[in-house]
Amino acid sequence: MMEIKETVRKRRRLSPGEKYRNITAPGRVKPRVVIKHFEALGLDLKTLALCLLVNPKTIQRWQDAIAEPNEAALRSLDKLEAMYQLAASLLKKDLWKTWFHSPNKTLGEERPVDLLRRGEVDQVRNVLGMLKWGIYS
Repeated sequence: MMEIKETVRKRRRLSPGEKYRNITAPGRVKPRVVIKHFEALGLDLKTLALCLLVNPKTIQRWQDAIAEPNEAALRSLDKLEAMYQLAASLLKKDLWKTWFHSPNKTLGEERPVDLLRRGEVDQVRNVLGMLKWGIYS
């Protein structure tokens, strides 16, 4: 009985950041990476929160490594990262912000950022895919 108490007493308490530091499964994108890429596209954290259907404070906790996203959020983060990779491969870096914030004919004159705010990531990815195949959008 004394040995158990000693073991419990010797356990080191983890800080909030240490608890979640490496929980994300291998092969999954890290939330911090997606946040950084999202900002590079000229998109704010509020838009990211709307895409993921989470509170902006939740994203801040991910950045601070206090919490980790659930499975649904991880799938959405993977989609957003795929969208970023596609945009980065197709558009010049100095045009990223312009493309996401300008009306797009293919989207019915809506801006891609507006679709993202409604959680319509797949539509934005589809338009980027059309660009990849040389279909004017």
